Amino acid sequence: MSLVTSPADIDQDLAARLDTTWGDPATWVAHGLQWLHLDAVRERMHEQVTGDAAVSPLDWFFQTVGASQSLPLRRVLVLGCGQGTVERQVARAGWATEIVAIDLSAKVLEVARANAAADGVAIQYLQADMNRLPLGQPGFEPGSFDAVLGVSSVHHCADLEHLYASLASLLVPGGWLFLDEYVGPDRFQFPDHHVRFMNQLLDILPEHFRTLNDGRVKGNLWRPSVAEVVAIDPSEAVRSSKVLPLLEPHFEVQERRPYGGAILRVVLSDIAQNFQGAAAAPWLHALLGAEEDMFRTGRLQRDMACVMARARGGANPPSSAGR
Repeated sequence: MSLVTSPADIDQDLAARLDTTWGDPATWVAHGLQWLHLDAVRERMHEQVTGDAAVSPLDWFFQTVGASQSLPLRRVLVLGCGQGTVERQVARAGWATEIVAIDLSAKVLEVARANAAADGVAIQYLQADMNRLPLGQPGFEPGSFDAVLGVSSVHHCADLEHLYASLASLLVPGGWLFLDEYVGPDRFQFPDHHVRFMNQLLDILPEHFRTLNDGRVKGNLWRPSVAEVVAIDPSEAVRSSKVLPLLEPHFEVQERRPYGGAILRVVLSDIAQNFQGAAAAPWLHALLGAEEDMFRTGRLQRDMACVMARARGGANPPSSAGR
């Protein structure tokens, strides 16, 4: 099946901006690695979400789905796929017969297609906007998907109400939605004490742990202004604080698993490569423990979460009222 969207469904200005920001994955690690590049961080996150450091959230989701119905699923939709990591994992595991993945950046879709071809997996890629999914077009008829996956993507959606109504229509009755998302303050407008904790943790690190690939030393973190966030990506964390509250009334949440990263996601950004060796393990363990202590004592709120939900009703198209 050939999937094609109408040009009217694409915000060309935003798509061009996203091509610049996300179109070349090499720029994502130009200054250094990010927190989830570290095995110990991923294992801690897995443990918080699934209870097992060796079981990823996506594994946990499909284990749960497989316990209630047979796998593979017929069709799965991946939102904001980026370079294609999620759908390739689904394809390699054999969790779905047909996989459709969308992104608004045409450039990053080229990367995803190349990665899928290199892995030898069949995935259908389509340029599409989460704010205006191509409902009713071929391949996007009501009830045409068994599951939808949103990993580090839905917090980029401005019209969450319409997105969730659209997904409820696209899913079969009782179809599955999996989210693994940043759900913290909109546009990263963290409270003052949050920024203070970040700098306190960064300041205890020796300089060689804070050095970027280009030799600069990371320090003096600040809360970006809304204008600074928008200048990089107008969709970034646009309504992130509403990602979970607005799931109602279209979805019934089965599981909600918050996890850490509120501080370390920022502290380790561009310097995570310095924590890969055995000598750095005690320092990384101390950082992970300090953040966990802040969560446990209520000084920090977890701003990452994995959610499993199921569509409540039948395949009814969303209303355009109020958009």
